[in-house]
Amino acid sequence: MITLATPDDVNLLYALEQEIFPNDSFALSKVSMKYHLKRNIIYKIEIDNRIAGYILWLKRKKYFRLYSLAISKKFQNQGLAKKLLEYSLKHLESQSFSLEVKVSNVAAIRLYEKFGFKVKKVLENYYENEDGYWMVLK
Repeated sequence: MITLATPDDVNLLYALEQEIFPNDSFALSKVSMKYHLKRNIIYKIEIDNRIAGYILWLKRKKYFRLYSLAISKKFQNQGLAKKLLEYSLKHLESQSFSLEVKVSNVAAIRLYEKFGFKVKKVLENYYENEDGYWMVLK
């Protein structure tokens, strides 16, 4: 089941963030997670009353930016990222979306391309020791 995350979910979302992005300078702190729960949009997907994953969208004036997408290791390879992305694109009131992704994250890039995202620019050294792609969907 996919629903909007609430401030009550902060500890579980933060635990998931730590599981998926350990030692990542882009990983969200608990304070950042609280901030985004109040000011942006986080959809969570639950399986057996457990948060299996989330997707965080930053609301901009004319578009949404996908900031983070995480699926617990216990629930990976079950199509949950696809479901979260599909749900988001259907429910967010916008025709324009963007994201950044590591060039080495081939699985994520393929997923985004399936939904129509296109690489618009290579972001040199965007991540620690790695380039990123800026992808857009209009």
